[in-house]
This record gives sequence, structure tokens and C-alpha cells, in this order.
Amino acid sequence: MSESVTIRPLHRDDYPTLIDLVRRAWYADFDERTGFIAAQADWENCLARTTNAYTAVKDGKPVALILGRIDAHDMRGIWNRHKRQYMHGLMRLLGMREGIRAVHEIVGILAIDHMLLSRAKRSGRDYAGEVVLFVLDPEARGYGLGKRMFRTMMNDFRKSGLRNFFLFTDTTCNVGFYEHAGLSQVESITISASKHHRESMSFYLYEGEVPEASNR
Repeated sequence: MSESVTIRPLHRDDYPTLIDLVRRAWYADFDERTGFIAAQADWENCLARTTNAYTAVKDGKPVALILGRIDAHDMRGIWNRHKRQYMHGLMRLLGMREGIRAVHEIVGILAIDHMLLSRAKRSGRDYAGEVVLFVLDPEARGYGLGKRMFRTMMNDFRKSGLRNFFLFTDTTCNVGFYEHAGLSQVESITISASKHHRESMSFYLYEGEVPEASNR
């Protein structure tokens, strides 16, 4: 896999395939149209705070994505183009049969993330970088691609002078990957994602130190 996959900066032409990957990862329990619009809104909200973005391409198809944020590199305002597209997506969902449930889940998880970050800041932690989104196609797992993608983002963080960073994750993700990569869980909460999602989930904030350059 490592020899047949190219990691490169994200291109706009990659968006539809990667949005569908997000849909399959987190919105598969909705009908396909609702799930795609929800994934698209989520995607735009992630891009609204992204400064560095890479995808892995195999046989011409994007199979993995990592988005990162370096605060010092983002000169956009809060209501940038992607944030406006995110709000537009939420409005579209409100007019759909299953859309209200999707909006509650998206907004509910964002509120939980905000709570976790606020707790971390109150305890004296501060971050100038974030891994915003990290997702692999299930067919691309087990070949070390995740490590390669993560290392690519760490290289960008290191070159920018970042010393530490954070990310949000939950029980739907492979949290063991982050622990194996040396990150530490600093905040957690177990709660329902929204009033429509009754099953409790655990949500986490992990922090990590940017590794020094490898000689290998």
C-alpha cells in the first residue's frame, strides 16, 4: 500500500469522494441524501478552521484525508466562505424529513467539543494547532497509511514552530491510534450526542507534542 499510494495536498476535485467518505463514516444511519448533505455541512465546518490539508490517492481515488490547523497561518475571519457554506447546509437540512435529527447531532457534537476545549483551557492548557479531521477509507486501513498521513501533518506543524496540538475524537474512532502515536487524553465526557441520539457515547480531547524531525 505505501508504494502505491500518493499523499498530496487536497484538491477541490477530491471533495465529492471525501465528503462521501465522511458520510459513510459518521452519517450512514441517515438516508443517503440527508447523510450526504449532513456530511457536506460537517466538511465545510472543518474546512472553515483548516490551514493544511492532505489526501492520500490510490488508483486515482482519494482514500484518506487529514486536515490540520495552525492558528498563526489563518488570516481568515470567523465567518469565512466555508463557515457560510456550513450554515447554508444546516438550513438545507432543516427542510428535510430527517434533517432536524442530523442538525441536532452536528450541533450537539460541536457543543460537546467546545465544552471539552473550555475545560482544557480552564486547567491552563493552550494550543496553537489542531488536527481537525482524520479519516481513512476502511479498505485503506492496515497498511500503515494512517501513520504516513499523521506524520505528514506533524511535519507541517514542526516546520511552523508548533510545540503542541490537540484533537477531538470519540468512541466511534480508533482512539488507540492516537495513544500509540504518543498523544494523551486530557478531557473526556460520556453523554448523548443529542436528544435524537439517545445512546451514550464517550467524547475525548487528546493533546500531543510535535515530534522532532526523524533522521530516518
